[in-house]
Amino acid sequence: MNPNYLSLPMVNAFANDNDAFIPEIWAQEGLVILEENMVAANLVHRDFENEIKNFGDVVNTRRPGNFTISRKVDGTSLTQQSANATNVQVPLDQWFYTSFTINDGEASKSFQELVDVYLLPAMQSIARGVDRAVLGRVHAFLGTPAQRVGGLNTLSETNSKDIILDARQVLNVNKAYPDNRNLILAPSAETALLKNSIFIKANERGDGGTALETAMLGRILGFGTYMDQNVNSITSGADTDVTLVVTDALAAAGVSPVAQAVSGLTGAVNTGEFLTVIGNDQPTWITAHHETSGNTDSVTLNEVNKYATLASAATIRYKACAVNQPTSPTGYAAGWSQAINVDGYTTGCAPQVGQIIAFGTTVGSTRQRYTVIESVDNGSNANILLDRPLEYALSNDDPAFPGPYGSFNWAFHREAIALVSRPLALPNERMGVMADVAVHNDIAMRVSMQYDIQSGGTVVNLDLLAGVAILDTRLAVVVLG
Repeated sequence: MNPNYLSLPMVNAFANDNDAFIPEIWAQEGLVILEENMVAANLVHRDFENEIKNFGDVVNTRRPGNFTISRKVDGTSLTQQSANATNVQVPLDQWFYTSFTINDGEASKSFQELVDVYLLPAMQSIARGVDRAVLGRVHAFLGTPAQRVGGLNTLSETNSKDIILDARQVLNVNKAYPDNRNLILAPSAETALLKNSIFIKANERGDGGTALETAMLGRILGFGTYMDQNVNSITSGADTDVTLVVTDALAAAGVSPVAQAVSGLTGAVNTGEFLTVIGNDQPTWITAHHETSGNTDSVTLNEVNKYATLASAATIRYKACAVNQPTSPTGYAAGWSQAINVDGYTTGCAPQVGQIIAFGTTVGSTRQRYTVIESVDNGSNANILLDRPLEYALSNDDPAFPGPYGSFNWAFHREAIALVSRPLALPNERMGVMADVAVHNDIAMRVSMQYDIQSGGTVVNLDLLAGVAILDTRLAVVVLG
């Protein structure tokens, strides 16, 4: 164990004694495992204060301020600028936990055995949750075509260098500092880059062949590059319709797709559904549509074309599903952070982990995008967990709009987004609970243990409290792939 991770002095743990159930040791070792398994969460701005907080509390972090240059001549006084930063309020609305029971029959195992069997997979699940919550905020950077490069499902061996250079240019124009820039890739996007020989040739990279030997890209074109399996990405299985084609060519980028004539669809589309036009390949969505005799004959998309498209360009329409109102509570209130049930999709096409999902049909603040970070398909309905609590209430049969195929990779400076962590309160020892909080690298994790006489085992809870905040949308670019 690396002692640099420990918040408290190390306590030796031996087999067949009660040292294996000291929460201080579990918390310390848990942070080591958490650190090793997080990718995105280790690359963004981190904010921590050792102040006990509760779920839902609002804390403050800072967006760094900017100075302007002035000129001086002899005899003039210096003009002072205020050295301040913009305050950003962050709700602590990410409470990640894993809970399990160690039965009496396994209590005699050594601490290291219990780590391998229980703590490692438990902490890996929390690390996935934290990474997905951070990466899930990619939709905050999708607002304008200028903050996106490439196209969905088009990143390849041949165009990967140009697309990464395009992302670099956007950050350069937006005055992102060259240091602390990172590129996080979905597995499919990483494969596209690895197929490009320029990224692995030892004689051109000067890395002695490390990229070729380890299949790790390392630092390329000014970015520290990482593969993360938690990047927003799906490759198949969505509830789609590919029969709709756009009749007219949009021969230049920037041409508005307003009221484009379409053909090939029997029936109506739904306002709010994602629809990508092949050739443009952007995560566009339908803001209006027109039917004749019940069949769609034109659609309006939410933004102008980024890339030119041909006449009779094919489209992929991502069909809406619906919110399934629970019996109790009735609907899902704003701030709801637990699972949401959806139905109305084709069997086998439930919303997936890593898929964007939107609610609302109005351009602007009432249409909110989220990322599905967990999904349990029950056949006719599915329980989905989102990257953050609901911003608006949802009712039964409200439409839900699953997002398009492809990956939403990130090129960003660390000051684009922040992960804010605060320690949770320790439970009252008089209630028979052993607990401890460990802190390392601006992350605090709590471990609680209590014997359950009914089940005959020790219940172990691992949890941490955090919030995710967007600091500056200009400092991140979405690399579509």
